[in-house]
Amino acid sequence: MSRDPNCLFCKIVHGEIPSARVLETDRAIVILDVNPVARGHVLVVPRDHHPQLRDLPDELAAHAGSLLPRLTRAVVAATGADGSNLIVNSGRVAGQTIDHCHWHVIPRFENDPVDWPWPHEAYAGDEMGRMASQITRELGGDADG
Repeated sequence: MSRDPNCLFCKIVHGEIPSARVLETDRAIVILDVNPVARGHVLVVPRDHHPQLRDLPDELAAHAGSLLPRLTRAVVAATGADGSNLIVNSGRVAGQTIDHCHWHVIPRFENDPVDWPWPHEAYAGDEMGRMASQITRELGGDADG
């Protein structure tokens, strides 16, 4: 298991810092966020240390992803929420404050104070096609792949 001795989440995973765990597997833990957006806000934290989503091995991402539907159903039912957000902040510019990849499951309520949606801007001209080509090239294949 990879670990960063200075990482807050690694310390939580290894029991050095207390947490309110709601689910544990051999690959991840799920804890209540100590500073929640809304009561019931949980974090899915892989046991292995990987700073950002792009650093996460596909198999570990798949495992964490497999927990999300059941976890979201439980959070919504337990809180009586009207919906939920699933968020991964990857990198400081995206709002990541702890350099250990993790998912947020946040219960949402009608008329809650969370400001959503983010602003959007349409692609102009052939920008969309160029961007799709660049991403496909980085993926190392074609779009059918």
